[in-house]
This record gives sequence, C-alpha cells and structure tokens, in this order.
Amino acid sequence: MDYSITKKIEDTAKGKYEAVIVAAKLARKINALRMAEHEQMDSDETPPKYATKVTIEALNMLSEGKVKYDYIEKTSPDENTFQ
Repeated sequence: MDYSITKKIEDTAKGKYEAVIVAAKLARKINALRMAEHEQMDSDETPPKYATKVTIEALNMLSEGKVKYDYIEKTSPDENTFQ
C-alpha cells in the first residue's frame, strides 16, 4: 500500500477519522455498483476481475479530490424521528 496516500487524504479531509468514514461509505457504494453490474450479467459470462479492492479505490479517489461530501443537518427529536 502507498503510505504517502495518508498525507494526501489528511490534506483533503478535515481529519483522518473523517476521511475513514467517507472512504468507508464510498467503498460500500463502489461495491454496490460492482454487485449490481455483476447481477446484470448473463449467467454464462465470467465476472470481471478488478485491479483494485474497493477500499483502495475509495482511498485513491478521496486522496485525488474526486470525492465531494457534505454533512446532513441533524433534525431535532420533536420532528417525528426515531431515536
């Protein structure tokens, strides 16, 4: 693994813990897209081999600044939300 990526990620995100959360959510999204692509294939086709794991791909995208993220504002408890 390229450890210089950690410095790039720290510069991109507000903190390393925030970067981990963003990268994890992005990795889940990438994995879901790959799984959907696999499900749409014919049964006789061989699944594609990906060069990188989803976590590494997510970290690379985050370090290159390809990921934009924002926080959703929390609602107050009296707005019919579950606690």
